[in-house]
Amino acid sequence: MGFGSSTSDIVLQGMFMGIIFAVLVIAYNKLVIGKFVKALIKAEAVHPNFAKSFEELNIKKNILFSYALRTRGFLRKFVYEPEEEERKGKFYIPEDKLYRAGRIYGGKDVDLLMVAATIIILFIFFAVVLMYMPVLWGHVSGIARNIGV
Repeated sequence: MGFGSSTSDIVLQGMFMGIIFAVLVIAYNKLVIGKFVKALIKAEAVHPNFAKSFEELNIKKNILFSYALRTRGFLRKFVYEPEEEERKGKFYIPEDKLYRAGRIYGGKDVDLLMVAATIIILFIFFAVVLMYMPVLWGHVSGIARNIGV
């Protein structure tokens, strides 16, 4: 008993959705969060005395930043507020966290065109695979029958 085309279609569609989700998460980290982290690094905000606000970094604060910077948010592993000014909107990245923050959120710039192109290419690839899956399974079944599996 082998995989039917509907089972393989579902598996491939799940893989496609997972890869698209991963592309969107990477884009979010690079386009939104990365912009903020790179601005902090460029401004040398590496100590509470050098903390910078969104205005000082020329970045418009939005709900995505608020979510990432909430008390237990993922960005709080790298970005801190000076203790005496907590919740006043000034942030810094301690020197011991700079390298890791730069590796995760920095690096090559990503733009929306690149994200859209990647999604379109993946869509075309998976569409072609899904169209030719029955032919491929037919060949695999034929080979399996010939060798006695």
